Amino acid sequence: MAAIAMTAAATALARRLVCVAPNASVDKIAAVDALRPGEIHRPQVLSVVAGGKALNVGRAAAALGMPVVAVPVLAGHAGAWMADRLAADGIEARPVWVSGETRECLSLLDRSTGRLTEFYETGPRIDDAAWAAVEAAVETAVAEDPAGTLVVVSGSLPSGAPADAHAQAMRITREAGARGVVDVGGRALAGAVSERPWLVKVNALEASEATGLPQGGLAETLAMARALRDSGAAMAFVSRGVDGAVLVDAMGRAWRIGPPPEVGSFPVGSGDSLMGGFAASLAQGHPVPEAARRGAAAAAANALHPGQGRIDPEDVARLLPGIALEALS
Repeated sequence: MAAIAMTAAATALARRLVCVAPNASVDKIAAVDALRPGEIHRPQVLSVVAGGKALNVGRAAAALGMPVVAVPVLAGHAGAWMADRLAADGIEARPVWVSGETRECLSLLDRSTGRLTEFYETGPRIDDAAWAAVEAAVETAVAEDPAGTLVVVSGSLPSGAPADAHAQAMRITREAGARGVVDVGGRALAGAVSERPWLVKVNALEASEATGLPQGGLAETLAMARALRDSGAAMAFVSRGVDGAVLVDAMGRAWRIGPPPEVGSFPVGSGDSLMGGFAASLAQGHPVPEAARRGAAAAAANALHPGQGRIDPEDVARLLPGIALEALS
């Protein structure tokens, strides 16, 4: 058993995860019996987490046993709560503090329809000095184990951040000898891909916007993933919600992953949990396609309970046998 564990550790593509969250947020999920415009509601709060996409990735990975370092931009009393919450989640935080107040984001579940309505505040403004501090924190974290580190940069940017912040983070990561992962849409994705990240992980809508190719079924998703890889990413992972995901790996091989055997009521954060589960599985020594399958099980587990990235490893293990992995031509 010890020899097997040592072999897995030696061949793992990652040993630790650095999550960069420029626009972190206090993320709440609440529920009402029915959402009625113009009326007073008294929602039931179902979960409150230290969120932002990158931190959701980190929480999922930490739940599955992977060491995680978070570099969030935090502010005010809400930021102090975030730092405490990250520590409680087993995540080492190296925050960059700015003036103002960390934003709050609300996902409101209408139980009568099963639909989520989301309210996202704008984060505090940052300046050039704050962004330089983020870059310095990333460089320091990566330097501790460049070959064993995955750096995930995902989500929106606060006002004042450089327009090419995601690309800058990918360049710093690559030049430091670590592997970079980016999850962002729009023009930021094109810029980040130009810096040759190890992995682009996006949903089908983001992939369509970045490539100009139409959304559709499996064939269309595969075409988008290949286009992202052709643009500069070593690998592309395109999620399709309840229809699963498509991966094109570093050798150009294509894989269909999923769909999930169960569809939960809380999909917010499932894409982040997909990435967190993928990273944790790489750290356990699994090859990329199998790690992607295990990431899909983590995504499905996320949707079963409120709380982005707050997954139960027992749910992941139970769901895993129902997640398909198929090589595509």
